[in-house]
Amino acid sequence: MRSYLFAFAIVLFLSGCANPRYQTVYRYEAPTDASARACLQTCEPKLAACQTSCQHRYQSCLKEIEPLVDTRHNEALKRYENELDRYRLELQHYQLQLSLGWGYHSMWYDPWPYYYPWPEPYYAPPNPPHKPTRDEAFNRVRKERCESDCGCQPIYDACFLSCGGKMFPEVKCIANCPKDK
Repeated sequence: MRSYLFAFAIVLFLSGCANPRYQTVYRYEAPTDASARACLQTCEPKLAACQTSCQHRYQSCLKEIEPLVDTRHNEALKRYENELDRYRLELQHYQLQLSLGWGYHSMWYDPWPYYYPWPEPYYAPPNPPHKPTRDEAFNRVRKERCESDCGCQPIYDACFLSCGGKMFPEVKCIANCPKDK
């Protein structure tokens, strides 16, 4: 019971020590003169065309990786079967040890019996393996092969600045933010 309270106290203490995370965002200020506004009208179609092209490339990439996803998922299922066989053997060994009474702390030779939850075993049963899903394999391959960010925002920013617009960086807290006073 003491160890649980101690662990809980440590978790509470460490959760209070989390550092805030910040992110830089940009505030856009459009130019005021008419020629600059006309120039800005060309920037948004460029951004939309870039994003559309990027989306088409991304969707075609997702279609192309399907065979690789199936292959990786099948390999992961084979590894899972091997791990499951090993887990079954380890579990049988663990149950045999328990049935024979081995792995327990004995009161007659243990000088500090109150540290252990006697008569429970002092080692834990084996952990079962995690069964892989096709979604996990798909997400892994998608991150490896398909680029979702095509760099359209820097193109828009360059166009915006060339037309006379201004960008102002602002740092904002996004996680573990301190409370405002």
